[in-house]
Order: sequence, then structure tokens, then C-alpha cells
Amino acid sequence: MIIKGLVLSLILFGSVGLASADYADGMRYYERQEYRQALQEFGDAARRGDADAQYMLGRLHEAGNGTAQDFVQAHKWYNLAAARGHRHAAEARDSLAQRMTAGQVAEAQQATRGWQPEEAPASQATERARPDIETLSDRQGVAEIQRELNRLGYDAGPVDGAMGRRTRNAIREYQADRDMAQDGYATAGLLKRLRETQRATQDMAAASEPPPAVESRVALQDDFADGDYRRDPPWTVLGGDFEVDEHGLRSIVETRRTTERESRQLSADRPEELGLAVLELILEQASNGRQGELSIPVEPARIFVNAPVDNAFRMELELASRQRPGSLELGVFQGNRPSGTGYRLVYTPGSRPGLSLVRLVAGSAEVIARHEGSLDLEDARFHRIVWTRDDTGEMQVQVDGQRLMRVSDRGLRDPFQGVVLANQGGDYTLRRIRLEE
Repeated sequence: MIIKGLVLSLILFGSVGLASADYADGMRYYERQEYRQALQEFGDAARRGDADAQYMLGRLHEAGNGTAQDFVQAHKWYNLAAARGHRHAAEARDSLAQRMTAGQVAEAQQATRGWQPEEAPASQATERARPDIETLSDRQGVAEIQRELNRLGYDAGPVDGAMGRRTRNAIREYQADRDMAQDGYATAGLLKRLRETQRATQDMAAASEPPPAVESRVALQDDFADGDYRRDPPWTVLGGDFEVDEHGLRSIVETRRTTERESRQLSADRPEELGLAVLELILEQASNGRQGELSIPVEPARIFVNAPVDNAFRMELELASRQRPGSLELGVFQGNRPSGTGYRLVYTPGSRPGLSLVRLVAGSAEVIARHEGSLDLEDARFHRIVWTRDDTGEMQVQVDGQRLMRVSDRGLRDPFQGVVLANQGGDYTLRRIRLEE
């Protein structure tokens, strides 16, 4: 089931490239874990410029499936796929680069720069073979829209010509990215726009040289392998209990249920009230201000680490949640007050919204983005969370590779001083965290 899920996600979210017959054959071999045959099929398609096949070839070389493990080759194929618009290739390349030496990265980049496809990409022929929009029935038109959305990385679901929730949501997401009216309608005009987007993306990829891996400064990296959170780097406990076990940094906080809601003026000097007020704010917005039951911590647990980083950053972490109810806050802060000005990512198990992004400025808190659906991480597994902020103020949050939030906010423009974590109830383990500029 895991392998089939991976295959499906690759097909639906992979890249802007068009799948070749070799790629399709490779995926069938990959599903059956016949990696040597998959390697051959992916290799044939990758050498002709198929971005999906290049990405899969990178995965096989990175894992050593069907071939000897080779990080240089994996990095090269990821880089080539990224240059051709594959949505996950750049992230895979950058993650792999962290495990490579500087010499290996330089060798991979050199191999990328000297690479040329064996023949013209099949996408040009496929483009000519696409049916004219005017000749399509309604159902065929929907199917073409689904196919184009999937090629561009939007999850439109199966290409079956049936308008469902996934197709409608994919249309709206595409329309939002293109500053179009978000009506979710499958029209001939939308299909024409999708094809133009596809063609423009391919032209940009063909005209550009694969970019070298960006050098970044790591402000924080900790996997707690030394068994001590007090050193290398030193974390400081503000309240509650923390320990390091075989899985990472763990905190358990009991909660009690209450219907009391108090009006609070937030204060960085009283972090125990600050965290609870932020949680109340999120729940009140979700329930349109109605009074309801709230789980509050018996004694919150808070910890922070100094890790100066620029206003633009990338945070990656692995987190496990083992019980409900409660809430976990994780964020970056400015100045010398870990509980003060900054951004907080707030996870509330079983609630809607399940994930919220809050901006804190002395004395006030504002929810600037939220994932409208529930988010249930209580499955005894570690989940990968990636939070990025670029130099324009755009922030994105992904959980297990799925983007849940994207928002632009320039309310805080100064650098950040460090990372703070607050357990407002629950059983959480932080296995790994990395923060870089």
C-alpha cells in the first residue's frame, strides 16, 4: 500500500513533464520492486529529457535500488529534473546535498552542466498531438483539464472526465496561483490557459541551464543523538519538563477541560497566558466566536534555542504526536524574548483548523493563515514539516510533502533570534530540526 501510494502521488504531483512509454513501464517495474528493470526504463526516458523519469532515476541512485548507491548520480538527475519543472526534485536535491561532501556536489554540478538529451524531448510531438479544444465534448474537455492540471503538479485526481471535489479544488488552486477568479469551472478558456502555462514552463526549462545548488547558512541543526538537549546546541527550558529518549526531544503535558474564556492582554512577560490566549484566538475564529469547551494545560512546557537567522528562512523538522487533546506551538522569535514577537505555527489535534500560522507582536496576536481541514498526526509515526519564508515575505508550510498553507506577510521584517517550542497539552517528540537561511 505504501509503494502504491507513492506511485500515485508521483503521477499526480510529479512535474510538468509528459510521461513517456518508458516512464510508464518503469513505474510498473518500480511498483513490483523490480528495480533493475525500472532503472533501465527510467534511464531510457531520462536520457531523452523526461523530468519524471529523471526524478525517479535520482531516487533509485540515492537509495541504491537496482544499482550501487551513488549520490553524485542522484544529485545530477534531481538537478536535471528540477530544471525541467519537477515539483519535488529541487527539494530532494537540496536534502541529498546535506549528506554529500563539497567535492561530490561540485562533481554532480559539473556533470549536470555537461549533460544534453539524446534527442529532442517528446513533449514537442505530444504538444502537436493534443486534440483541438473546439472538437472536445464536455467530458473530454474536463479530462484534458485534469490531465493538464496533473502535469503542472495540481492534484486533479484521475483523468476520467468527471468533475469532482479534487478537480474543482485543483482548478481553484491553479486560478489562485495565476491571479484568476477562483470559480472552479472547467471551461475551454481554462484549458487554453493551462496549455499556455505548460508550454511556457517547458520553454523556460529548455532555455535555462540547471542551476547550481544554493549555498545556505545553517543556523540550527539538532537530532538529539547525544542524548542531551542542554548542549551542542544548548536548549533552555522556560517551564515544564523535557527529556531526550531514543526518539528525540519529548514533552508530555496533561490537560483539563474548561468552558471558561477570559479576555487577556497578551504579555511576553507571562508566556503561560500568552500561549493559552493564542489557542483561544484560533478556536474562537474557527467557531465564529462561539463559546465552547477548551482543553488547557495543567502546566505548559516551553523550551527555546538561540539560532540567529535572517528574515528569510527554511525550517525542516520531524515531529510525532501521540495523544489528544491539546496544542503545540513552534515558531521563530525576535529580540531576547522567546515568548514575544515572532511567528508561531500552532497544531491543534482533531480541530478545524488543525494548523494555524500566527503573528505575534507585543500585546497582540493575529492568525494570518490556517489550514481549514483537520490534521491528525496521532498515528505513531513521525511527520515531516517544512516551513519556508522568502525575502518577499511569502511563507509556505508543508506536511509530509503536501502544501497546507501559503501566505504573504511582511509584518515582521527584522532577523529572527531563535526557535521556541511550547507544549500546551499532549505528548510530542521532536526527532530532528534544521533551520537555515
